[in-house]
Order: sequence, then structure tokens, then C-alpha cells
Amino acid sequence: MLDPLGALALQVLCAAACVSAVFTIGFSLFTVHAAGLFWRPDGRRDDAPAADPLTPITVLKPIKGADQGMYENLSSFLSQDHPRFQVVFCLQDPRDPALPILRRLQNEFPRTDLQIVISHNRIGFNPKVNNLSNALPHIKHDLIMISDSDVRVEPDFLRRAALPFSDPKVGLVTAFYQSRHAVGLGPALESLAVNAWFLPQAVGAVGMGMRFAMGAVMMVRRGVFEEIGGFHALSLHLADDYVLGASTQALGHRIAVLRPVVACVPDAWTIREHFEHLVRWSRTIFVCQPTGYLGSGLLHGFSLMLLAALFHPSWTMLSLLALVAGVRMLSVAWIHCRYVGNREILRHLWLLPASDLLQAAAWLGGFRSRQVVWRGQSYDICAKGRLVPSGDKPGTVPAAVL
Repeated sequence: MLDPLGALALQVLCAAACVSAVFTIGFSLFTVHAAGLFWRPDGRRDDAPAADPLTPITVLKPIKGADQGMYENLSSFLSQDHPRFQVVFCLQDPRDPALPILRRLQNEFPRTDLQIVISHNRIGFNPKVNNLSNALPHIKHDLIMISDSDVRVEPDFLRRAALPFSDPKVGLVTAFYQSRHAVGLGPALESLAVNAWFLPQAVGAVGMGMRFAMGAVMMVRRGVFEEIGGFHALSLHLADDYVLGASTQALGHRIAVLRPVVACVPDAWTIREHFEHLVRWSRTIFVCQPTGYLGSGLLHGFSLMLLAALFHPSWTMLSLLALVAGVRMLSVAWIHCRYVGNREILRHLWLLPASDLLQAAAWLGGFRSRQVVWRGQSYDICAKGRLVPSGDKPGTVPAAVL
């Protein structure tokens, strides 16, 4: 028998769980609707044919370590049917285990304009941006694509990515991304974090008219990039993709979202590493968009309903719990199988309840502190997502180009 205070707390928990469950169900259905509008054959296309879709492109790839499937990922960018593009691989350690893979690619694609830049020059505290900044003197073209090393694309991707720039108002192009080829429990959970959380929410946000840069693939006009301050403007921030997109829009330029969905291949994550990644994501979003982050708590309907059902196992609670889980699974499966072409997700859907619980725990972890661990380095996150590692200072060392 609960005391009055305990009974009141249980009533509040059940009410909050029901509200969150209804919101989660409604938003899940909305993401299916938004996906249908975005990918419908007769819909408005941001990548509609242009008079000159073959503008030269420079692709920048930050490299650190040998990712799962790295050879296939990187070779997909070297196998593009675009007639004129350059690829620059950026490393900071001449002993990086990825270097033999890059040299192999250099030998196998001799006709591709490809450079390997090795330097541990640093202009700020974001290790990815520090790495990319060393490629700046070697950029040849006016369209600059920044893409992570775990991304894999189709042969026509660069052609399609260049098309929106026929509109002079477009300053930046980005693309949704999915996670594919996961092997093992940790990578499967990492894939669900992308496929069942990030992608539906991003599609829903675009469906509501929002535009933002997604870090897997971003292509920007060189003039716009220089106008926002280039790599120096990004180097002190954790969410460099968010800063690039927000800065582009602040200058009055439009962001276009491509219809193709690129694939990211998860590394051999352990469950602990996966959860630390979730927490870093959560803290990044919290410092960049605190209001939106608080609102996203309503999307944890399954976790709240499970908690409520454990303390008050009524038919109503259990039925609503089952409904939330069912709608979540069906909406995610529908988006990926119907629009994205990713039937692989069906093998991982049974893990969605566990993924939802980890997401809820990471959401709470986003409030716990402003410290994240990234590539083994601990950082404090300050206002607007600025990074400050303790006792760290930028340095300058000459770059080597291979």
C-alpha cells in the first residue's frame, strides 16, 4: 500500500508516460507521412536536373584509424562517374593504420586526382576539423564536400550532389544517412541509433520545413565556406556540422537535402562504446539546441511506459506499452523498406526496445555533465558547443603531401 505521496508520484508517472506514449505514436506516424512526401516520385526535388551538373568537386575525407569496411567506403568515392573531381585524404599520424589502405587506393586509382595529406597541425580543439584544415592549401575546386570515412555511396552520387547548386540561393547540400552492414550486438545497436532514431527524426524535421547540415555528407560553395570563416569557425565546436549549417543559413543561403540516402558502416563498437557515443550525441544536442532537446524527451514513450507498467501493471498500461512498441517497429520498418531500400533493418528490429532504453538513459545523461570523451580525449563543452580540453593548445607543424 502506497502512502499519499507515493500514490501521487505514481499517478504523475503514469500520466506522463501516457502523454509521452501518445506523442511517440503520433510522431512515428508523422515521420512515415513526411518520408512519403519527401521521397514520392512526383514530389518536389531538391536535386532536379540542372543545366550544368558537372561542376568540379573537391572531396575531403578525415581519416583516423582503419574503420570497418574502409576500403569499400573510400573506393566508392573514387569510383564516381563524375568527370572532374578531386579527393583529399587527411591524416594526423604517419603511423596511422589506415595509411596502407590509402596507398593501395592511390595505386589502384592512378587516374583519380587523389592526395594524402599527413600533418598534426592544429587550429582548434575539434580533432576532425583540425585534420581537415590541413587540406585547405590543396583544395582545387569551388564545391567542397566534407564526408566521413565510414560513408559509402553509389557511383552517381557526386553528379546528384552537384545538381542543387544550379540554384544560386543554395549554399550547402547535405544528405540523410542510414547505417548498413552491422555485424555484432554493439554495431547493431549503433545502427538502430541511426536508423530508428536519427533518420526518422531528421525526416520529420525536414517535413516540418527545417533544414540543417548532416555530418556524414556536406557540400558547400567555397565562397560561402570562406564567408562563414572556414575551418577556423568550426575548429572550436563539437558539432561542426551544426555550426556549418546554422552559419550558412544565417548568411541567407539555402540548404538543400538530397533524395539519395548515403550508407554509413558502423565500426566494431562494444556496447559501452556505443552508449558513450549516445551520451556524446545527447550532450552535443543539448548544448546546441536546449529547447529542442527538452522537447525530445516526449519521444521516449516506450521507456516511460515500461517504467509505468512495472510500477502499475494494469491492462491499460500494458496495452499502451505494446502499442507504442508496435508502432515504433512498424514505422521504422516502413520508412526503410518502402523509401530507403534498407531491408537489413528487419534483422535488428527485435533489438529496438533495448535501443530505446539506451536512448532514454543517454538522454538523461545529456543533463549530467558538460564533458564528453571523443577519440580517447576528454573535453568540456561550453556555451554554443565550444570545446575546451584541459591544458590543450593549438600547434603548428608542416604538412606532408603524398
